[in-house]
Amino acid sequence: MIIKIIALGLAGAIISVLLRQYKNEYSSAIAIAFCVIIFVLLKDDIAAVFDTLRSYIQRLGIDTEYIIILIKIIGIAYLTQLAASICEDAGEKAIAMKIEFAGRLTIILMSAPLMFAILNLITGILP
Repeated sequence: MIIKIIALGLAGAIISVLLRQYKNEYSSAIAIAFCVIIFVLLKDDIAAVFDTLRSYIQRLGIDTEYIIILIKIIGIAYLTQLAASICEDAGEKAIAMKIEFAGRLTIILMSAPLMFAILNLITGILP
């Protein structure tokens, strides 16, 4: 599977570079299209990872609220990086920086319940 994705990515990069010489705006569209295609190819693998994670969580009896927050944080980090990379490839470094900042801020806000739970656990252990 990874060979297929690598080949697809390289093909997308080559097409994007060739198009950039003639129509720069098409180059960005091609890059976005190839990213979407790669995500579609990975859809089944991502679903399998989530199914495995769900079975472990159920078996261990872990509170799913915190696990869901962690999964969302990981998703936000990946999507933020992808969007920022696409903006940088399109020559919009300032927009990429703002997207990265917004992603970091969102992650901090979403992780607050986890941080408070850890602090409560620590203060509960201390005498």
